[in-house]
Amino acid sequence: MKKHHLLNYMITCLSLASCDNIEPLKIKQISSKEIVTFFVNTENGLDKKDSISIIIPTEFELKLNTSKVRVLDLNYILNKRRLMDDFFEYQVYNKKNRQKPIYSLKPYLNDNPLNIIIKERNHLISKDDANGLLKKYNIKKSVNNLKIGDTIKLIPFDQLLKENKKILDELNKINDSIFFRVTLKGGEVLIVKQKINW
Repeated sequence: MKKHHLLNYMITCLSLASCDNIEPLKIKQISSKEIVTFFVNTENGLDKKDSISIIIPTEFELKLNTSKVRVLDLNYILNKRRLMDDFFEYQVYNKKNRQKPIYSLKPYLNDNPLNIIIKERNHLISKDDANGLLKKYNIKKSVNNLKIGDTIKLIPFDQLLKENKKILDELNKINDSIFFRVTLKGGEVLIVKQKINW
């Protein structure tokens, strides 16, 4: 009988310990069907005479495994450099409302899972390659005459990667990742990293 109680006690302790070791956040990258866009980014000093900025969308499903999460912050790392979350470097959207960017994930902690779209704005493509893609997809526009504030929509990102190996190879040369800083009730802070897979 004592052995039975001891066994139950050990199982309970292990269960409690394993609950504390559960990763608070699970991140799943989703193949993005968001539209790729060309735009002028000279205010950020990126665009050069022969190149144009391209907005790269990525999608993630965020699933909280505990109700103890108090704050959730996102950091985007591009080629070992932390991007600033503002109009010029990247923007985060709740997939349920793509109309305006969100600047904090805290109001969405009850949306479990939460699907977000990150539109990263720090990639360049040559104007020749950009115009070649527009021609390939029968979009009768040119990036040569774009002014600040102008954009040209291309095709969904997942389609672009499937049909254009050169772009996929270029993206794979850069080490992109996102970090989530998870603050739990009680003040404990955890970092959850996710490499962006192209």
